[in-house]
Amino acid sequence: MSVAEYVRSKAAGLAILALSIACVCVVTTVCGCPSDAVVLMACVLALCAGGACTLDYLRVRRFYANLRDLSAALEHPYQLHSLLREPLLPEHAVVYDALKAMGTASASEVAQANAKADEHREFVEGWVHGIKAPLAACNLIAERLAEPERSLLGQELHKVSRNVDNALWYARSDCATNDYAIREVALASIPATACKENARFLIEQGCIPRIDIDATTTVFTDKKQAVFIVTQLVENAAKYGASHLRFYATRTSLDGGPSCIELRVEDDGRGIPAEEVSRVFERGFTGTRGREGAASTGMGLYLAARLCDQLGLGLSISSVDGEGTCATLSFPLDRRRLDAQRHQ
Repeated sequence: MSVAEYVRSKAAGLAILALSIACVCVVTTVCGCPSDAVVLMACVLALCAGGACTLDYLRVRRFYANLRDLSAALEHPYQLHSLLREPLLPEHAVVYDALKAMGTASASEVAQANAKADEHREFVEGWVHGIKAPLAACNLIAERLAEPERSLLGQELHKVSRNVDNALWYARSDCATNDYAIREVALASIPATACKENARFLIEQGCIPRIDIDATTTVFTDKKQAVFIVTQLVENAAKYGASHLRFYATRTSLDGGPSCIELRVEDDGRGIPAEEVSRVFERGFTGTRGREGAASTGMGLYLAARLCDQLGLGLSISSVDGEGTCATLSFPLDRRRLDAQRHQ
């Protein structure tokens, strides 16, 4: 709170105070006091009033400055009351009590929301765990069938399995950082694992992957979650008409030094219309290509982007409609610098 703001907020009280001093001066003059004494008394009264206002202003400014700084620094502002000192002024006590009441109510609502989210996640995890066994049994039964029924049923079971996995990843997406292990990983092993896990789907779609990454190139990441992210890119490329899929690595520099290793995923598929590229990471967005007949839910890239955000990875997509798409997954070499840049 500035001095001008304080004066405006106390304008009525200051006006009454000035009028009171003037009345005292008039009364003492009428009573025959010397003019020097009247002036001296007026100065003393003004100095006392000014000192009182100054002390009051300093306390008010300290309270609101502390309130402003804490509210800006806190990740959860509803915790603000727990860090404020017990106010001395009555009007500040009213503010403090209001903040405390709102904070308590908000904390209760957050706890209830978290409990419901945990309950939902546990249900989904239990459901996924329960459905894995029937899916495995269906795969075994499918192996006993003759062609082409076996391949057709295998395709559908693979789709079901991928959707089940996506449901599990979505349920856990809010707490991905609670279940990761950052290790040094050979970069080439990430797309290799993703392609191996989706080999049948790639073959069925006629998509040929090629990995042009040096075996010595390594990154620090959680391999399981990185494979899931790359899997979404692989599936999208094959789903939308790519016949060739290429993986390669590049390095970008900031301030004259290496900052991250980028895994680039290029395909020659149908591409994405220019006006839709900026929306591909939105939840449920399928776009023109998704509505052309492909089984698209709009959740794959949304989940991939969400995991990247939680793990400190970068993910971007560029595309030329009708020519192909290039996705870039960035692995920081200096995670502290990346975190500092993200919070600027």
